[in-house]
Amino acid sequence: MESDKDQFPAIESKISKGWTLAVKTVFSIFAVLTPLMTIMMAWFTVDSKINIELKILMVLLAILVTALFVWLLIVKIKEKPSAKIIRTMVDRAGIHYYSNQGLVKSVQYSQLMPHPENGKYDVFINLDQTDTNMDLCYYVSDEESDKVVIKALSIEAESVITNGNSLRKHFIKGIAFFRPDLKISPGVLDLYKIK
Repeated sequence: MESDKDQFPAIESKISKGWTLAVKTVFSIFAVLTPLMTIMMAWFTVDSKINIELKILMVLLAILVTALFVWLLIVKIKEKPSAKIIRTMVDRAGIHYYSNQGLVKSVQYSQLMPHPENGKYDVFINLDQTDTNMDLCYYVSDEESDKVVIKALSIEAESVITNGNSLRKHFIKGIAFFRPDLKISPGVLDLYKIK
């Protein structure tokens, strides 16, 4: 007979170093080129033979865009470094987010709550969204307000994770395995192909 640990092995996030480098490179190029292109546009506008009002407008626009980028850079530099999540793991206890210093936060199966108003499902997909990413939602007790609140499961990391759906699927399996009292929407089970 298998133990519970053997029936529900832990899985970790898989990081794509290539995709992470590509995304960071594109954003770095954008951050450098945008103010430079704005300054160049203003320079060419000043040298061109167009109305003085348009020249002034273009120079002001260039100054504003450059000032915005400089301000954002200063804010980013002054920002206190938070714990950067480098690894996500789903195991018998729940989903855990780790930094270089250790555990940052967790969502444990024991923290999950049933729908506070005896609704249909305790774990479901929020279809009231406008973006393309559907959030897997669940209920937890909020210690500050002493109420049961809805939360969305996010797979967080500073790098590109290639197995995010596998982590979500494993988390749902963990809910079904360790918290059979919670009602999981059939749409969630169909989306992640869980039987």
